[in-house]
Amino acid sequence: MDAYAYLYQCLGKVVSLKGHDLFLKVGSVPRARVGSTVVPLPFEAVTDKETRAIVETVLNPAQKSLLEQNRSVDFSFSLFEEMQRFRGNIFWQQNRYSVVIRMLWKDLPSFEELHIPLALRDIAVEQSGIILIGGTVGMGKTTTINAMINWMNAKSQRHILTIEDPIEYLHVDKGCVINQREIGQDANDFASALKYAVRQAPDVIMIGEMRDAESFKYALSASEVGRLVVSTIHAKSVVQIFDRVLGFFPQAQQDTILNHLSYHITCFAVEKLIVKKDGRTMVPAFEIMLGNGIVRELVREKEFAKIPQALRNAAHEGMQTMDDAIFKLWEDREISDREALSASEKPMELEKRMKGIEVQSQRTSILGA
Repeated sequence: MDAYAYLYQCLGKVVSLKGHDLFLKVGSVPRARVGSTVVPLPFEAVTDKETRAIVETVLNPAQKSLLEQNRSVDFSFSLFEEMQRFRGNIFWQQNRYSVVIRMLWKDLPSFEELHIPLALRDIAVEQSGIILIGGTVGMGKTTTINAMINWMNAKSQRHILTIEDPIEYLHVDKGCVINQREIGQDANDFASALKYAVRQAPDVIMIGEMRDAESFKYALSASEVGRLVVSTIHAKSVVQIFDRVLGFFPQAQQDTILNHLSYHITCFAVEKLIVKKDGRTMVPAFEIMLGNGIVRELVREKEFAKIPQALRNAAHEGMQTMDDAIFKLWEDREISDREALSASEKPMELEKRMKGIEVQSQRTSILGA
């Protein structure tokens, strides 16, 4: 059986189970993540020959070189007649290849299909600024920003440039012209891709992940001259996004960076996937902060502890804390008590709210407090 036939067999089973990830490890049977559980699939144990065939078949020469150099590499590919897209990582363990593959949406999903709040749809057509979608690994950040790109493509006429590692969703030009560059294939690295991006006259730049000071400086510079920059970042909360960004820079530069950033925040959001009551499918909860006057002043004054209350006060603008989002999912009977409390950063407060005991429900003054 060739590599694609083997992947077709394994991934077909993952799809039928409504799973998310496929795990291939030499000497073990293939496994799939279904909901929050990793379950065995009804196939023979994976062989060294099969994982090597996947490496030879799925990776391009640049990716193979990176695998040998870094002992791990990201990749993406299409399979099945319906052109289902997958994202994967191949890495060495015990001197053999292991493979993890995540199933992506077959078609570019709509905001409704993804259960993304309308506030994020509305800011997708902003003309300039910085949009950062945070979350931990595997929480759907890339899917969310691609849904935003898809909405821009349908509702505006602009040039969108994406810089990704790897490309997970392929966009077809509609109202916009979209150029998608993959690191390792179309550019050597993020630094070189960003260096020449300004000469490519983009209106919107999507950077797959905000990784370092260089990429963030570019985002600031681009937003200052009227471009919209969209990216992802690893963070568990909106407040932690600031910690991550400032951590890119020496302490002596942090106040200057923060001051510049405050004027160009369009939206910072954090996404968390929670297992639904069926135990198999996932639903997202979003913490959302929009760049209004109060938020920008709090950022300039480094009053990050006051941001959660600012989000609660501005619920009418589409802002919300993570616990607000989790509570709404629980209230709508989408998720169980257990999953709600497990997902919360403040489970004791959330539990009181679930029992009808309001916690900090009143509007509280933020500035001048």
